[in-house]
Amino acid sequence: MPETDAAITVLPASAEMLTSLSELDYGFRVTKEFVAVFDRPVSQNLKRVEAYEKHYFNDPQQFSTYIDSTDSALFIAQRQQQWVGYLAVSRNWNGLALVEDIAVDRHARQLGCGRALMDAAVQWTREKNLSGLVLETQSNNVPACLFYEQYGFELAGIDRALYRALNPQRSETALFWYLWLNL
Repeated sequence: MPETDAAITVLPASAEMLTSLSELDYGFRVTKEFVAVFDRPVSQNLKRVEAYEKHYFNDPQQFSTYIDSTDSALFIAQRQQQWVGYLAVSRNWNGLALVEDIAVDRHARQLGCGRALMDAAVQWTREKNLSGLVLETQSNNVPACLFYEQYGFELAGIDRALYRALNPQRSETALFWYLWLNL
């Protein structure tokens, strides 16, 4: 288990950082899924599933245009002089900030990296005078669902068809989470 006392630093990304970020392991082991319903805590609607590895092929390079942009930002988390994660956020058409991607290396989870990155996104959202943040995750990413709920996001959208064509054997559900700031 990694040490939990090391400080997390969040910085705006530079082009030089992107290669290091693409080499991190953003996958996770799925043992439970969230049976998505409104107005009930995530922890009360979990079902066990046969364990499997979920791999994400995150490509931080796709967000290179977010560097030094006025309508988007790419934040990088650093711990013990190592890049450990990133968050991409942009101004969405509906007056919200869209968190397009948030990823933390498998070995740096549960250390505050996700919270530090989300804090940076909230600050960016406030600076842009946007009403809040929206993001999407999947029902099989239970740690992310629990994190968003604990952070204060509200589950306000459930789409059971979005991922169906990608893998008909899995019943991944898209979950849309909202955090309201300026209403």
